[in-house]
Amino acid sequence: MQLELRVLGAAPAEPVICVDGAFGCRGLELSHWPGHRTPPDLTHELSTGCALRFARLGAPERERRAEGARLAVNNHYDTDGACALYAVLQPEAALARERELLELAAAGDFFEAPSELAVALDAAIGNLGDRARSAFARELPVLSDAERHERCYTHVHAQLPRWLAGDLVSARGLYELELDAHRADRRVVARARRSDHPQVALTHLCIDEPLLRGSDPGRHALFGAGVRDRVLLSFPREGGHCHRLVVSTRSWFDLPGLARRPRPDLAALARELDRLDPRAGRDGAGWHAQASDTPSPELWFGREVLEFFRERNDALEPSGLAPQRVLDAVLSACSRMPSPAG
Repeated sequence: MQLELRVLGAAPAEPVICVDGAFGCRGLELSHWPGHRTPPDLTHELSTGCALRFARLGAPERERRAEGARLAVNNHYDTDGACALYAVLQPEAALARERELLELAAAGDFFEAPSELAVALDAAIGNLGDRARSAFARELPVLSDAERHERCYTHVHAQLPRWLAGDLVSARGLYELELDAHRADRRVVARARRSDHPQVALTHLCIDEPLLRGSDPGRHALFGAGVRDRVLLSFPREGGHCHRLVVSTRSWFDLPGLARRPRPDLAALARELDRLDPRAGRDGAGWHAQASDTPSPELWFGREVLEFFRERNDALEPSGLAPQRVLDAVLSACSRMPSPAG
């Protein structure tokens, strides 16, 4: 079965194999996105896992399930998408590196850190299209987003055999900053006081020493520390405490055998904390939250503007609330949500 890779902004008329994205295509779907139509025997918590299960089928069965499709498509560019497409397009090579691919996909979509290699390659894939970091990107002609993403996917697939084996020579400049920062982050997290609250899938990491701006641990260190679906980070700065609550994508994707865990209303929680915080409104700082129904939202005290999926929250400012007071409010908000039904 010969398949071509395409990145599309809308579902085509012809049947295709839709990999990672779920955007109304006809044909086989291999995805963990909400509302996916992945066959039950191929479902997995990662789209890469779905694709690897498809790859494990015999060639005649793959051909039958493809139902004549000649395109493997996605509608976006990211690490899980790259790994899943690789498993569909190069099944034998992918199966030989199944563990490494799943770890890499988890670093991408769950912000976890199963290994340093996974963290490094997730950064390399993410930075490949950045002209400031990537010679490959600088050499590309002017292209549409879809065409640029196709070129990036094709380049990643050509490099994955050596990258997954630990040979990162061709990825120089794309991952070192992130890997060095992650190592430093892990050292900070290792010193944190940790309290687990499994009834609401929350871990609180409280760091006692002040942290300079930009030195607070990033998402991969937080979720790589064996935490649950949500993690609250607290640490002192400038006479107060910075607080950052991050909710994992694990309660957004459709994971097999698991009901989605209901999330608290982060906007309402931000308003509640704002009323309690003596520093709210000082120099424009306050409690803010991203929408609870987005893939991996945050709640924090600081400046209002924050990009989605930031490794570090660069909007943090010191709050007037102590860590225990914030933890109590978060626990109360989470406990008001019904337990997942699965």
